[in-house]
Amino acid sequence: MFNKLTKTLLTLAILAVASSSVYASQLIKIDAQTVLSKVDAFRNESASVKVSATVKAFDDDILKHTKQYDVYSSSSKRALVIFKSDSEKGQKVLMKGSDYWMFMPKSRRPIRITPMQKLLGEASLGDIATLSWSEEYHVKNVAQVKGVIQLELKANSTKLSYQRILLEIDQKDYFPKKAELYLRSGKHAKTAFFERGNRDDKVKVVAMTLQDKVQKGQKTVIAYDAVQQIEVPDKLFNPQILIRSDLDQLLTE
Repeated sequence: MFNKLTKTLLTLAILAVASSSVYASQLIKIDAQTVLSKVDAFRNESASVKVSATVKAFDDDILKHTKQYDVYSSSSKRALVIFKSDSEKGQKVLMKGSDYWMFMPKSRRPIRITPMQKLLGEASLGDIATLSWSEEYHVKNVAQVKGVIQLELKANSTKLSYQRILLEIDQKDYFPKKAELYLRSGKHAKTAFFERGNRDDKVKVVAMTLQDKVQKGQKTVIAYDAVQQIEVPDKLFNPQILIRSDLDQLLTE
C-alpha cells in the first residue's frame, strides 16, 4: 500500500513539473518579449517626459545622503540627467544609446563616462536613466514558481553594464517585483525591488530600492516624485549644443 501511494505521489509530482515546463516553453516561444514590453510599461513612459527623482543612500538603514535629479527623456535610448542638489548644481549627464557624457560647470568639453558611474550610494547613471528591457535584452529562459514568473534576460550588447538579469514579475499583471543584476564578470552586483503605486490613474513603479550584494547593508532608494509630459527637443541630446547652451534656453527656444 505504501509503495503504491509513493508511486502515485511521484507520478503527480512529475506531471506537475512537466506541466510547468510546457507552460514555460510556450511563453518563450509565443509572447516572452511581449510580456517584457508590458513590464517596461510599468517602469517607463512611452511619451516625451520630465521625471523628477529623489535618491536616498542608506548604510544599515541609517540615512546618509539625499539628492535630487531631473531626467528628460524622449525615448528609451536617450536621456538627460540634471543634478539639482546644491553641491552638484550645474552638472549634467547625457545618455545616447550606450554612450554617456558628463558635463561639468564651466567646462568646455563633455567627459566620456560609463553607465556604471555612481550618482549616489548604489544608484548609477544607468539606474536613473532607465533602460528599456524589452529593447536592450532578450528572454533566454522562463520559469513559473508560486504565482511568480521568472525571466532570465541576456543583454543584446556587450556594452550594457548588466549582461544578465534575473527578473521576477507578478503572474497576474506582469508587474516587476524583483531583479537580480549581474555584471559582465558574472558577479551579482545588486538586487532591485520595485514599489507598486498609481500615477495618472495607471499602475506604475513609483520607487525602486537597490541593495548592494557586495557591501552588505548598503542600499539606495530612488523615488519617482513627479512625471510631467513635455515635448523634449532633439537638440537637448546633442553634446555639442548642450555644452554651449543653457538648459532653460534649450527648453524654451
